[in-house]
Amino acid sequence: MGALIPEQVPTKVGLIEVAETGQGPVVLVIHGTPGDWRQGRTVAEDLASSARVLLVSRPGYGRTPLSSGRTTQQQADLYAALLDSYGLDRAVVLGISGGGPSSYAFAAAHPLRCQALLLCCALAPHLMAPPAAMRRLAAVPGLWCALAAMTRLAARHSKENPPDLSGLTSVESALAFEPDVLRDLWRFAAERPHTIYGAGLRNDTLQLAAGRELNWPAAAVVPTVVLHGAADVVVPVSHAEAFASAVPGARLDVLTGLGHALPLFARSHVSGLLRELLAL
Repeated sequence: MGALIPEQVPTKVGLIEVAETGQGPVVLVIHGTPGDWRQGRTVAEDLASSARVLLVSRPGYGRTPLSSGRTTQQQADLYAALLDSYGLDRAVVLGISGGGPSSYAFAAAHPLRCQALLLCCALAPHLMAPPAAMRRLAAVPGLWCALAAMTRLAARHSKENPPDLSGLTSVESALAFEPDVLRDLWRFAAERPHTIYGAGLRNDTLQLAAGRELNWPAAAVVPTVVLHGAADVVVPVSHAEAFASAVPGARLDVLTGLGHALPLFARSHVSGLLRELLAL
């Protein structure tokens, strides 16, 4: 697979940054909080030989302006508009962590455009109220953007950002020094500071503060798998249970001993599920 080079793609509702690779049935990868298109790099590497993988930056992250979609519903409509811009009928959608709400909203609002939905350690907005300190920061326009800019500037001057292995479960600790996993951990740690964008973080906080309930239309039919780590302390497994209960026929897949970093520690499992959903 060649180097991933993102570009800004115009849609009828606004610009969206996209990096793409591969040919075939489409996988749309929606990153978490914080993040950008780079969070889906492992999926692109695993599936590029058999699928067309679109890695997007959500509004307020990367080079996607916040004006392209502030609410989860607006972001869901942006994904549908992106498919329109590419002339694509539908896609398998992977929603990671904080990208879960808008991925769920896309499947609910545009079920004919969503071939299948995979929610990976996804956050259910009505179950996670942001801490008071975060809400106070979010109330000050420009503050988070300044803090994020300083973080990215410091990252550019840092030679390396070693992965933090202090909070791993025993299962993750055993996996962490496998060459492929360790490589992914180092890359994630090196890229993480560059994916902190104040506009996106502030908007995600404001959207979480709204605490919207999950609302699935009775007529919508979308094959759905909800994947979560049983030891996730960032987004508890109750969020996965809420998503699985909200979507009729959804399959709940809970991995023992794993926490929030499933795309890193359960990379082959995530890619295998996507291959399974692409075959539907």
